Amino acid sequence: MNKNTEAQTNSIKISEDVVTRIAEIAVGNVDGVSAFTRSKVKFGNLFKKDSSEAAIDVQSENGSVEITVNIVVTCSSKVKKVAERVQDKIKNDVQNMTGIIVSKVNVVIDGISFDD
Repeated sequence: MNKNTEAQTNSIKISEDVVTRIAEIAVGNVDGVSAFTRSKVKFGNLFKKDSSEAAIDVQSENGSVEITVNIVVTCSSKVKKVAERVQDKIKNDVQNMTGIIVSKVNVVIDGISFDD
């Protein structure tokens, strides 16, 4: 084959499961987050393997991702600040580790934990 006509394309594909795991670890490192919760019933989550995956939903479109995470916060935390830290941590970690653009991070506060 002629070198001029030979085209080499390299591509890397990153699974949504990897993005989910990165987001899970990121949220676990934010002070004020007590636990993950299952999102309200969505047909897409009915067949997922475990509850942590159901707590984080990753939707990819046009090379970027939108992430929704459902959490419980501690009673001593400021809910708005925790949600903002979760958004920043997920966005930064996913973009830095994968190079995938995070278009939006939705944080759903499903409850408050009163356990110490």
